[in-house]
Amino acid sequence: MTEESAVKVCVRVRPLIAREESTASENAEPVQLFWRTDKKSIHQIDDGNSTKTFSFDRVFTAEETTNQLYQDIAKPLVVSTVEGYNGTIFAYGQTSSGKTFTMMGSNHIPGVTPLAVEDVFQTIKNCPKKEFLLRVSYMEIYNETVTDLLVDSWKRKPLEVRETINKNIYVADLTEELVTSPAQALAWLRKGEKNRHYGKTKMNQRSSRSHTIFRMILESRERSDLASGENADGAIIVSHLNLVDLAGSERASQTGAEGTRFKEGCNINRSLFTLGQVIKKVTEESQKGFTNYRDSKLTRILQNSLGGNAKTVIICTITPVTLDETLSTLQFASTAKKMKNDPHVTEVSDDGALLKRYRNEIVDLKRRLHEVSSETQTTVTEKEVLSQLLQEKDHLQREQEDRIRNLTKLLVTSSNLVPVKRMPKRRVTWGGKMLRLAPLSACGGSSNLSFAEAFTLKRKADRSCLMELTEDDEEFDAHWEIPDEPSDDMEMSHSSVTVQSFGDSPKDYTSPDWMRNLSGKVSNLELQLEMESQQKEEAMTKVGTLEGRVEEMELQLQTEAQQKREALEKVQTTEKKAAELELQLQKEAVQKREALEKVETTEKRAAELEQQQQSKALEAMEKVLMLELRLADLERQLEEQNHGQTENEQVAVFENTCSLPQIRKEFAETIQLCETLASEKDMMVAERDYLKEELGMFIEQTERLENEKAALSQELEEKRETDEFKSLEEEFKKEQELEVQNEISCYKKVIESTEVKCQELQNKVDTLSEEIQKKTESAEELQRMSEEDLVQELAKLRRSLIDAEGVSRDTKKEWAVLRSQNIALEEIKVTMASNLEKMEAEVNSLRSHLEIEKSRYRKMESDLQKELAVTFDENNKLTDLLDGKVPKDLIERKGFEQKVATLSEELTASRKAEGYLRAQMEELASCPQKQVCELSEELSAIRSQRESLLSAQAPYQEEAHQL
Repeated sequence: MTEESAVKVCVRVRPLIAREESTASENAEPVQLFWRTDKKSIHQIDDGNSTKTFSFDRVFTAEETTNQLYQDIAKPLVVSTVEGYNGTIFAYGQTSSGKTFTMMGSNHIPGVTPLAVEDVFQTIKNCPKKEFLLRVSYMEIYNETVTDLLVDSWKRKPLEVRETINKNIYVADLTEELVTSPAQALAWLRKGEKNRHYGKTKMNQRSSRSHTIFRMILESRERSDLASGENADGAIIVSHLNLVDLAGSERASQTGAEGTRFKEGCNINRSLFTLGQVIKKVTEESQKGFTNYRDSKLTRILQNSLGGNAKTVIICTITPVTLDETLSTLQFASTAKKMKNDPHVTEVSDDGALLKRYRNEIVDLKRRLHEVSSETQTTVTEKEVLSQLLQEKDHLQREQEDRIRNLTKLLVTSSNLVPVKRMPKRRVTWGGKMLRLAPLSACGGSSNLSFAEAFTLKRKADRSCLMELTEDDEEFDAHWEIPDEPSDDMEMSHSSVTVQSFGDSPKDYTSPDWMRNLSGKVSNLELQLEMESQQKEEAMTKVGTLEGRVEEMELQLQTEAQQKREALEKVQTTEKKAAELELQLQKEAVQKREALEKVETTEKRAAELEQQQQSKALEAMEKVLMLELRLADLERQLEEQNHGQTENEQVAVFENTCSLPQIRKEFAETIQLCETLASEKDMMVAERDYLKEELGMFIEQTERLENEKAALSQELEEKRETDEFKSLEEEFKKEQELEVQNEISCYKKVIESTEVKCQELQNKVDTLSEEIQKKTESAEELQRMSEEDLVQELAKLRRSLIDAEGVSRDTKKEWAVLRSQNIALEEIKVTMASNLEKMEAEVNSLRSHLEIEKSRYRKMESDLQKELAVTFDENNKLTDLLDGKVPKDLIERKGFEQKVATLSEELTASRKAEGYLRAQMEELASCPQKQVCELSEELSAIRSQRESLLSAQAPYQEEAHQL
């Protein structure tokens, strides 16, 4: 594991707090500490002795400050984010262990987040050859719902986590604010902290009830040389710095949580459990399968930080007076320490980055400013128009210069980092008057545009701007000195300028052309009103479709409930199977004990038979030796007395020859007894080997059943946990359904109000049309009307139209929220169906595995029985071959006896070799099957050799019998 890819993990020990000290003083006992720390390790204390030890990159004691922690473990990561690497720092631990204090700090002691923000800008100062664009966002995950902390409460709505084509995870509609100094970034951070969810529990007066992620997005590129006109068109480097403050794991029995607090704790524990499971899956090198980051919004957003393209630092906070919770935190930290990431610099070569878009827009605005300043051709007859154009040109030139200045200020470099003392109270968009006035200069200075045409150009400009900029970049802070939306007085003045350009004299106000233009404006307004009514009808149809989708979702929930019941039934059947397996395991254990007893008795019997066989073999050998000695004496006597024997001696020799067949018969019986004893010994050895193999099979089967039992018990525990989580999710779904129904009712009320407003607008348009008819009939009254009255009336119409557009936009946004909720419910349904399929596949695999093992056991049993039958047949054949009689002829018998002796010696040697090989086979019983097969082949070869020797001995025995 390289230093770049390794995840750094440190542990911080919180000092004792007043609650812990007061508890110890009430019990009149000193505070018991369960943990002792070194610089890089932490030890568990049990009666003064260290029992468990954990090692990490760094362990911070209660006396060390947050600044020391930041300098040692977090600062290198922050500096690397300015260089282009993604970085994540998050704090993990139980509730009231000091996570929020470590990340946020206090009024006098800054935490990791403020120190990191300061270091980012300080590092930018040390990079004079680069220019940076910085954005910040602040999101909260509360009850598994992502919200934006940088917007007001009445604008807050649930946000969706989405994925781009390039597999990048982002949060849709999340506000990203541009910053140029640490003060601005910290001001947004303080605003988000005010909107965050906190609560009071028994363990903490100000407990975090949600996870928060403060993200800084840094875009950088090589700085352009504005003096020489060179523009650096190289790739733009984009990096993210995530500063995460996790809520602490807690137990309801300790915190006393009830109602809302209990629900918050359940969601917190669920997301932290999912985080631990994801980290465990990522660290398991043997299982490189699918990692489900979608089980929690937290793991989905931090997907790149958990085994992806990022450098990660984990700060685990613990308390020395708790044992179980601290042990759980340290185990999580030990698992996370094994995680590997793949950090690398991310470059963007297209126009997707804001920095490049701003730079291109600055160049375009400079070009347009140059074009506007070069328009100096005028004539004497156009004096009045020229003066008006000069005013508009000066105004436009000032606005464009301000915009260029503001866009240049947005680029953060090492020379323009200046503190900002105040935060703006409102935000403005890039649209507005700048985009509305820009097309006027592009038209060659022509001012013959009506009010409706100017409004149409404004809407087109706004749409083009929205197409160029993404949703994240639409709004800025007011302190960029971009002018606000023009006031009513300014709009009236511009409208008056537009009206004055209709003709060269005041008489044109009462001309038929002016009346036609005015009627055209009213017709345009009527068309726009009809379009708005059509949009309203479309919104109504969409609401109807949404209601149908809600009904479909209810049906889906019913089907999911039925699937849950089926899953519970399957769990019950699985538990029954586990009980049956336990009974089978007990039976196998009884059989194992019986087999062991049988093996012991067999071994005792084999030992006794071996002793008997050895004693009988010794007796037989003694008899054979005595007979051989007697034969030798007889042969010697025959040789000595061959020529000088008397008749009495011949009679004695004849008597001796008569007693010789009896001796031979006794010798043959002795040999037969030895052979039977050897065969019995072989049978007992084979039976013992068979029982040993059967015992090994029973032991393996018992171990396998125990492993299956452990796996099933673990699976049952996991299923119980998942059932608990599913029950919590169902409660949460029911609450969400109630919220959706309430929102639908609210939307219906809003639509009814919009219908009322549209009706009012229709009435206004009717009244306006009637007034226009009256004005056409009485041209003299129009001559008396002042210019200001006309402008005010047109401004009112325009404002009413803008209000109608705003209502329609709100309706569209509400429809988008309903659609996002529907998509989330569909995703939950898909995940539940996949989990059910996985459970069914696991049950089927367990069944098939059990059947395979049973068939294998039956096959092995039949094979062993066949081998035993073959062995018995071979022994019977050997005993049949060894049967024979002693020859009668004394002279020829000597040669035959010598041959028999040699053959018997070869036979004993082969038996010894066979016994030696059998001993080797017993020693190598635990060797692989291949070696056993080789030894069995050698044994069969020796047996065949012995059979050949016996077959060679058989004709000699037959000849001796015939003689």
